[in-house]
Amino acid sequence: MTFASPSAHAQRGVTLLEMMIAMALGLMVLSAVIVLYMQTARTFQQQHAMADLQVRGRMATQLLGEELRRTGFWGEIMSPQRDDKCSDISHFTEIACALPVWGGEVTQAKTLGLVPQSAVTLDSSASRPSAVVAIRYADHGNGSCLTLDPLRHLTLDQPCQGNWHYHAGIYYLRMVDDAYSGESVPALYVYRRSASGNYASSEIVRHVEALEVEWGRDDSGDGSANRFYNSEAVSQWKPGDWDRVVAARIYMVMRSEKMAQPMPAREFLVAGRAITFGADHYQRRLFVTTATLRNGRLRGAYGL
Repeated sequence: MTFASPSAHAQRGVTLLEMMIAMALGLMVLSAVIVLYMQTARTFQQQHAMADLQVRGRMATQLLGEELRRTGFWGEIMSPQRDDKCSDISHFTEIACALPVWGGEVTQAKTLGLVPQSAVTLDSSASRPSAVVAIRYADHGNGSCLTLDPLRHLTLDQPCQGNWHYHAGIYYLRMVDDAYSGESVPALYVYRRSASGNYASSEIVRHVEALEVEWGRDDSGDGSANRFYNSEAVSQWKPGDWDRVVAARIYMVMRSEKMAQPMPAREFLVAGRAITFGADHYQRRLFVTTATLRNGRLRGAYGL
């Protein structure tokens, strides 16, 4: 009589039911790993986009804020003298008018010849603010030489007769072609004056969807702003109004690079006006900062 060894029973294969259960459990584990990976990748992409958005937004607002803090310095705090023609808005950009800063809408800036024709509003309805900011001051850079003549009028000399150079920059928004996304994207540009006197545009940062500036005017002579005015409200200002500007509040809506997952609609309060962005594939954030125009504030407070 032949007896089967105990090892013969231990070596038998799994049943069909056992194999199906094992495959189902394996699929469940694999699905959980895939879902976890996708969620982790999506979270990483969102965090990376927000970090990049934060860096670009802070850089752009800090740059514009620092420029505004320097504006109106002509080698000394005291105000230069102006010609009578400077009361005409068409002469605002002339150096003899010594206008420290100017702000307004892109249509008016084009009329004054401050920005190139490529500076356009960002949508056909013009519901998103696209402000223009012109900044002028003296520094130790490489621009044209800036001096005060005996009658205290500003003049541009060549060659240099002093240590101060003329710095002029005009900040505006325009659409540019983006090779990475294959689309046209909004960007912040500066139209800067070179040492030769010519102007050329250069890009500061991309994905700036809205730019607005409120101008704080000192109407009491104490060096502090009594009221803030948006770009539309300052369209009829004269040089004397701009001389009394002591602060500027900058609003900038930035968006991220295009993302794979859809983002919900967002609404931001920009200079007292609600700006709505529909649902799409971009994250957005509103950056707000207030810059003190130090030279204008000192002149107003001390009657200079």
